[in-house]
Amino acid sequence: MMRRILHLSQLVLLLCSLVAPAASAAEPQADPEAWRAVAPTPLPAKSVATPVPQVFRLGAMEVLLIERHDLPTISLQLLLAGGSAWDPPGREGQASLCMELLEAGAAKLNLDEISDKKADLAVAIDAWTGVEQQGLNMAVLSRNFLPSLDLFADLLLHPSLGPRHLANAVARRKAALLQTQANPALVARRVAGPVAYGAQAWGRLATEASLSALDVAGCTQHDAALSPEGAHLYVVGDVTRPALEKAWLARFGEWKTPAPKLAPLGKPLPPAGRVFAVDLPGAEQTLLHIMAPGPERTATDYEATTLMMGVLATGFTSRINMNLREKHGWTYGAGGSFQYRRDGSLLSLTAAVRVDASGPSVSEMVSEINTIRASPVTLDELAREKEGDILELPARWSTGKSIANTLQTLQYYGLPLNWYDGYAARVQAVDLAALQKAARDHLDVDAAVVLIVGDFKKITPQIEALISSGPLAGQVVHRLDTDGKPLPALAK
Repeated sequence: MMRRILHLSQLVLLLCSLVAPAASAAEPQADPEAWRAVAPTPLPAKSVATPVPQVFRLGAMEVLLIERHDLPTISLQLLLAGGSAWDPPGREGQASLCMELLEAGAAKLNLDEISDKKADLAVAIDAWTGVEQQGLNMAVLSRNFLPSLDLFADLLLHPSLGPRHLANAVARRKAALLQTQANPALVARRVAGPVAYGAQAWGRLATEASLSALDVAGCTQHDAALSPEGAHLYVVGDVTRPALEKAWLARFGEWKTPAPKLAPLGKPLPPAGRVFAVDLPGAEQTLLHIMAPGPERTATDYEATTLMMGVLATGFTSRINMNLREKHGWTYGAGGSFQYRRDGSLLSLTAAVRVDASGPSVSEMVSEINTIRASPVTLDELAREKEGDILELPARWSTGKSIANTLQTLQYYGLPLNWYDGYAARVQAVDLAALQKAARDHLDVDAAVVLIVGDFKKITPQIEALISSGPLAGQVVHRLDTDGKPLPALAK
């Protein structure tokens, strides 16, 4: 039977071939894959309205509330004064550790009970620490908001600081420090602070010695200084102002801790020198990090600067990535951006490259900087970056967390809350001349420092070539350990 079926199918195919008109030998055949050669046309960008928060005070604290009742969720972020910048000397890492321990216990709940309560309520509560800020975040379904806020208040106002939890947290951080010593990317990220800022707050690091000095008494003192004065509460979601005020005051009405006295951060004090290197014996790659002072976030050419950095280093299609990865095959990825602070920014360009390409990669990165300073970018590059910048704008207002983060960022830099009104129009107004001016104003190769992390036995000849006749000619290599501290120069 099977053989008969096969014979019938073959007969049908034969008859079809006889009936079908014969194609002319000269007639070109259509390519069924031709559609792949044409990029799909994107839909027009939708206009996005900037959410307008309700701004009011709860005692000494400022609140920014955006009501969104389309989803039954609430995102709450409490921003507090403080941060790692004010860790006591010799106790670097204290603020970060103490904020982490807020999640470990409360007056009536141990760690396991807190974990069970979070699971029962489907609530996420996490503490965090930055250089100049610290805080607690909460994300929860609106129907569980009140009991979750009970837990949030208990963790903040009645922390239980057990020596065992502190010892475990210190041990984890020490283990993490040991792990970084085998990873060029992690070492470079760690050492970049001391190289760029020196002993100033942004350059301070937690070390094994400073972590060993942390104790319960220090965390008790840290937690006692958490204050509503100068604090900001960002709330986005399915809650009204009256309901929020009632819920918050019922739990935090007696929270009246005075604001801590925080000393000014001071100006960066980077060490002298332009070439710094960390030896990681056995490293399979070399991590390159080029840094230089950049513009302030409030600069009037922010849009032009952002587009210029998109062409140079931000994203897969940037010139630096296409050069080192696509043209030469030296890296899986390279790029960078301006890392903004309140008082300026840091140009940060990074690449993890093949060991044998360590020196040439530095030369190519410097060459790309010089090229974008010397000649205008192409119209295609400008159009690409404008489109990408505008199309990603709606993501800032897509979730409760992203909305709160955007509002926090604007306030951190002292920008108005409606700063993104007209942003797309400002981006569209940037021309080639503005882009080149931003490159010339904010990309200063002569002020740049280069950090090289890799196996000295493999890369020393390439470093010597850079400082003898390459783009770093005449410079001296300053050796650092994995904590960013200077080491003696190698003997000749």
